[in-house]
Amino acid sequence: MAEPRLVDTVTLRHFGVVDRMDILEARLVGYDHPSWTDAVRSELLRHEAEDGCQRVLESSFLGSPKDDFSAVELAEVFRIRRALSLDDSDSQLHLGEAECIWSADRLNGTFITDDAEAFAFAERKFGDNRVLDSIDLLRESVAAAEITAYEAKQVADAIRNSGRHLRTGHPPTITLDYFVW
Repeated sequence: MAEPRLVDTVTLRHFGVVDRMDILEARLVGYDHPSWTDAVRSELLRHEAEDGCQRVLESSFLGSPKDDFSAVELAEVFRIRRALSLDDSDSQLHLGEAECIWSADRLNGTFITDDAEAFAFAERKFGDNRVLDSIDLLRESVAAAEITAYEAKQVADAIRNSGRHLRTGHPPTITLDYFVW
């Protein structure tokens, strides 16, 4: 088994809203548990009626969320959350990303997010080999011959057309060759 991959709410919702949890499942199978954390699950539950959250919550491949944080570990998670937040007005803001980043750090795992601030923070902390976004997962799927570049482009376009946003740094118009490494 390989190190775990931890996926935040934003990316889970991307694949849920376009009803392509199968792509995400293929990219997580073969990696150690956990794929998500309790704060991520809680956020999905708070928004259950929106943007494909129900599809995510019904996805059995995610397993049980990581929720066994000690008090000391939670203090570290909240330090990360504060570093990701512009203010302290909402203690839940960025909590899922913070739990995933902390867990990926401790488990030598990979963090998957389309949240620009969380991606940049994790990239500074881990380097670029342990942080991925939806486009990276689509590229991996194409490289593994699980989907075609055309399908990957359709998924990326569908995410954007649903009103959701891919991580900044990708071109406004994504072509087929963008998914081929």
